[in-house]
Amino acid sequence: MSDNEFASHKNERAQGSDPTVGPSGRTVQEYIDETPFWSDGTEFASTSMTTMQWLIWGMATAGKFFEGMVIFMTGVALPLIGAEFGLSAAQNGVVAAAALFGILIGATALGGLCDHFGRKRMFIVEMIIFVVFIVALAFSPSYVWLVISLFGIGTALGCDYPTAHMVISESMPSSVRGRLVLSAFGFQAVGAPWSARQSAI
Repeated sequence: MSDNEFASHKNERAQGSDPTVGPSGRTVQEYIDETPFWSDGTEFASTSMTTMQWLIWGMATAGKFFEGMVIFMTGVALPLIGAEFGLSAAQNGVVAAAALFGILIGATALGGLCDHFGRKRMFIVEMIIFVVFIVALAFSPSYVWLVISLFGIGTALGCDYPTAHMVISESMPSSVRGRLVLSAFGFQAVGAPWSARQSAI
């Protein structure tokens, strides 16, 4: 980048043409990474996390937890589901794959909508889709409705892949961002044994 281009870019930032830059010319991330001070003027050792940031992380983590729970529980409950609905071997395979196929579609088809409608809006939409289909799954009267419900759940969880990652990345201090993203996705592993416990009950 030439000196003129750099100066032009700096002026654009200062004038507020960049939506990520505030009136003072600082980016949103610079505000997030701002280190607070004690009352005596001593700077904190690191950037602290606010209650809202922990809430955002918790909500994003919940999506990963439910993903591990739903996928693992479907496998554990598959023999009971097959007996309940009188499913053939091929139908058992479709039931097992329905949520995974939904995740594929949700991640590819709905994930990109975040750039058009915003992370927050799509995050809310995916949670609504998840709740609607999880209730439908509980009351599924037939094999067809069972597969549709599992596919819908998977679609919501698939949409959560890009949205959860971006919501955490855009809301957290740079110093802990990587750890929080990885720990959120690590809750998939927590959801799996939890689902086994619930299945045993």
